[in-house]
Amino acid sequence: MASDRKYINSSLIHWTGRDKNQDAACSILENICREQILRLTYCPTYVQENLKPRVAMACFTDIPLEHSHEHCSKFGQFGLAFNKQKMIEYGANPVLYTTGRHLDRIRNISNLLERMKDLEKDREWRSEVEPFNFSVDETIALIEVLGLLQEYSYKNDDGTDYVTYFQREWRLTFEVLQFAGGTTEHIPEMSRFYVREGISYGVFKFDKSDIEYIIAPAEYEERALDAASMLGCNVKIYESEVNC
Repeated sequence: MASDRKYINSSLIHWTGRDKNQDAACSILENICREQILRLTYCPTYVQENLKPRVAMACFTDIPLEHSHEHCSKFGQFGLAFNKQKMIEYGANPVLYTTGRHLDRIRNISNLLERMKDLEKDREWRSEVEPFNFSVDETIALIEVLGLLQEYSYKNDDGTDYVTYFQREWRLTFEVLQFAGGTTEHIPEMSRFYVREGISYGVFKFDKSDIEYIIAPAEYEERALDAASMLGCNVKIYESEVNC
């Protein structure tokens, strides 16, 4: 049982509040609970010369709460715990970390994908006997797999190494999710584009039952309890759960 393995969290935690003050971070958590959506953000998966692919995604981690202090110092102290099995059914997957030894191969695959996308644009004009004729499903499959790749580590501005592997990231990407386009009802497990203040962005909708609990600092317990009441879940206090 995964719950017996203390080095793995049985839930997937989406931490929020990166680069925000605590009040702003709490407001983000409240909005997530109220709307039952996660905004998909474009994140770079490689930070290399001539290789900076960006993927629209919602990110999670399965680091146990008690070992989350370092992670939260970067990503915030407010979080939602998602049921891991439900998220797997939606399409969530552990990130596939690749070391520098494989960088040239990743560049080649990334370049191949761009060529495949270009070929898709003119599919109706191409001959079926043309060499390197890729099907739509093959192109989509490669897009989905590449969306799960992540650089194992990269150099900080000060020259030190930042090891992304320690984030134990899981990822739910826009390409994997079913899309609620046009007049299709936006139901849980589906993505769509929202427009707020003139800005369009992709979102993922979840169900109340997908949330097992939310996490917040003690100072924000009252607001967290109000937010949790929207989802019918419990609240865990950051200082009580995370070894600081």
